[in-house]
Amino acid sequence: MKSARLRIALLLCALLLIVMAVVLHRSNDKRSARLHTPELEYLKAVNSVAPPKDPQLMFILMSEFANSNLQDEGAEFFSARLREFEPQLTPVQKSLYLGIIGLLRAQNASRVPLLKRYGYVKDTIAILDQAKQVSGGQVFVVNWMAGIVHAELPGFFHQRKAAHEELAWCEEHADKAPHPAWLREVYYHLGKLALNDGDTAKANEYLRRSGYLLIHRPVGASCLQ
Repeated sequence: MKSARLRIALLLCALLLIVMAVVLHRSNDKRSARLHTPELEYLKAVNSVAPPKDPQLMFILMSEFANSNLQDEGAEFFSARLREFEPQLTPVQKSLYLGIIGLLRAQNASRVPLLKRYGYVKDTIAILDQAKQVSGGQVFVVNWMAGIVHAELPGFFHQRKAAHEELAWCEEHADKAPHPAWLREVYYHLGKLALNDGDTAKANEYLRRSGYLLIHRPVGASCLQ
């Protein structure tokens, strides 16, 4: 039992660190080198054989692409696997592939040339919308990914309403979360949305529930804070 909980906690930390990189489209992309690690190559091989029965293998590979600064390659990898495996995928599995592709693309947006970036982000929004449609809007992880990406987008993309609906769904269906700690990001981003709406009291309450100390955390903030 302890080992299972530890596994979930480690995966969660990786995912939460990925979430913080979603704001890459706002930042200057001159950070870590792009690396192909043995762990990344192994996970790519495992995920290339067949659709994983345990979706954690997909999430762990997603985190390895992000940690290696290879979000664009990751999006292409999962897109290729989606095309290859699509005839045998369940709607839930397909929605997870689409959600991962959308999240990795969102992280990669800052590398896209400025003149092409708007269209790239619009295509990413469409991928996340398709993920929700395929899942019937009932998969926690898909709503979690879509809600966080939509919440981080600049206002001129007009996705704040969608973000609020997706994150509010996650809050209402907290029992469907893979682990209670997934709700930290839900509360945090609901707090940011409330602050943008001028509701400081609600923002502070969500911030308190998230367990974070600041409503604007730096990129790469630890999931353990």
